[in-house]
Amino acid sequence: MSQEIKPIQYRTVSDSVYGWIKDAIVQGTFQPGEHIAQERLTEMLGVSRTPVRDAMKRLEAEGLVVSKPHCGVVVFEVTEEQLREIYEIRILLEQYCAAKACEIITEEQIDQIEADNRSMQNCPITSRQFMQGDHRFHRDFCLMSGCTTTIEVLDSLWTRCEAFKAIYYSIDGKANDTLDEHAHIIQAFRNRDVEGVKAAISSHLLDVLRTNVVRIHTDREKQEEEFTG
Repeated sequence: MSQEIKPIQYRTVSDSVYGWIKDAIVQGTFQPGEHIAQERLTEMLGVSRTPVRDAMKRLEAEGLVVSKPHCGVVVFEVTEEQLREIYEIRILLEQYCAAKACEIITEEQIDQIEADNRSMQNCPITSRQFMQGDHRFHRDFCLMSGCTTTIEVLDSLWTRCEAFKAIYYSIDGKANDTLDEHAHIIQAFRNRDVEGVKAAISSHLLDVLRTNVVRIHTDREKQEEEFTG
């Protein structure tokens, strides 16, 4: 048989419910600190309690929701200090992978991450596809390092960053900034410039961090005004 056969993508009801809730968190439909009523979700999605409960367990393991006594499940919240910690660790680990990748990466692999970046240009800026493209870009160059243990740690950090990327991309011009910063990373790989690729990664992720820190401060000021008003 000459035609390539693609494997069937099988999804359970639990998988579908998990994907729907995760998208809602990442895209800001469910806000940080918001209570997620599981009974309401079963009605909205037309499913039983079991797949919703299974989805919540998976999301809690990923750090996207938290179970609180007498409150139920709420969307995760982070302080400015926690956000800085997440991004600073992510920068160090991605730089580590990139430095290793610089030693062994092929031109074909560089072409692949360039294709990842190019594919993002055709996606709506705030769409799930754009954010998936960004995730794929970072994960692909880290995978090319062969640092599998480091990538296991990064997988958790990338998941926790998703909601903050949605905020970042909602700001005018930031999506184009991302594409440009990715291009700098790609060029540094082509030049086998370890320090250049580390600097490009740091510049790119620090911009996301600073933007979200400003957002945290703005939201806090609004809450204080509502409380005192």
